[in-house]
Amino acid sequence: MDNFNEWIVKRKRVMTDYALIAAMVLGGVILMSFTGYLGSFAMIAIFGIGYLVFIGIKSTNLEFEYSVTNGELDIDKIIARSRRKRLISVHSSTFEYFAPLTTENKSMFEGDGALKKIDAFSSLESDNIYFAIYHKNNDKIRLAFEPTEKMIADFSRFVPRSAFHSK
Repeated sequence: MDNFNEWIVKRKRVMTDYALIAAMVLGGVILMSFTGYLGSFAMIAIFGIGYLVFIGIKSTNLEFEYSVTNGELDIDKIIARSRRKRLISVHSSTFEYFAPLTTENKSMFEGDGALKKIDAFSSLESDNIYFAIYHKNNDKIRLAFEPTEKMIADFSRFVPRSAFHSK
């Protein structure tokens, strides 16, 4: 029988998101001020610029969907609740290190020398952030995410004892 767990985490907006939104709105207003030179196409340009700004602001809404089936972890990024992009697909048995993000493990999290870093959590202030370090295609990858207790229990069956660190 397959063990299947699924969880969706909504990413909280940070200051860089708000700065990006402000820049998009300001850029849209500046572009709209130059549409007077387009004559009869000005209204079409104004609506087009407004639509692009709206799509840009909407695309800052991110969610991460975790799916675990018998130790196989799939993480998808959902953009604006309309587009989906697969971030990773990895089996937990390949984890070299799996631990909660605590002060004891912070040095391993920050100084792991990973070439690729995947952050799929709501915010750094969250209490339930875990991270895993593994290799794929000769790349060292650090994954940070917020699994449920059922997912952690499922990982504990597959992650080698030397790599699994619980709270």
